[in-house]
Amino acid sequence: MILDLSEKEYLKFAIYLIMSFDKDKEKTMNKFARALEKGEVDKPIIPLLKFINSLSDFYTTSSCAGRIILLHEFGKRKIDNKFILKEHDKINMELFLNKDFGDSKGRVWLKQEPFIIHIVARTLKDAETMLNLGLKSGLKHSGVFVFKSERYILELNGTQNLSVPIAEKGKLLIQKDYLKYLLSIADEKLGKNKETREKFEKSVRAKFNNL
Repeated sequence: MILDLSEKEYLKFAIYLIMSFDKDKEKTMNKFARALEKGEVDKPIIPLLKFINSLSDFYTTSSCAGRIILLHEFGKRKIDNKFILKEHDKINMELFLNKDFGDSKGRVWLKQEPFIIHIVARTLKDAETMLNLGLKSGLKHSGVFVFKSERYILELNGTQNLSVPIAEKGKLLIQKDYLKYLLSIADEKLGKNKETREKFEKSVRAKFNNL
C-alpha cells in the first residue's frame, strides 16, 4: 500500500513507528529482567539474548536453547503435559535410563528439541539482516512474520530434533538398550544444536559489535 503523505504527515508517521517499537521493547525488556531474576531463561543463551537486546533495532521475545526432555502427555493441550526430566546440555544418561514410569498414567515422550529464538526487528531491512545470519549459521527453519507495520518478528529455528513415545500407562514400550541408543542419538543431536547456536551467536556479534 502506498500512502500519499505530506512531508509533515510522513514525519509524524515515522516518529510514531519509532516510539511504538521503543515502547514495546521497553515493556518486553521489563518482562525479560523479571524472567532472569526468577531463573526462567535458559542459561546457555543468556549472553546471546543480552547482546541482541542491547542493540537499538532488535529485541527478543521468547527462546529456548535446545533441550532433551521426557514429557508426560496427559491430553492434547499443552497445559495437560508435564516435564519429567529436562536437560539443556549433555544429559545424565543414568538419570534418564533409571527413571521409573510406574506413576505415568498417560504417554511419555522422549524429545530432543532445537534452539529457537523470536526476535523483533525495527525495520524489514533489519529483519532480513538478522534472518540471513540465522540461515547462514544453519538455522534453516526460519522466517520473518509481519504482525504490525512498526515491527517485524523473526522466528529462527534449528533443524535437530527427535520425538519418540517410550512409555504408555506406566509401562516402558521399548527395551533399555534401545532407550540408551535413542538417548545417545538425542545427545548427539543436542551437541550439533549447540554448534549451530554458537555459530549464530558468533555471527551476530561479528556483525553488530562495532555498530
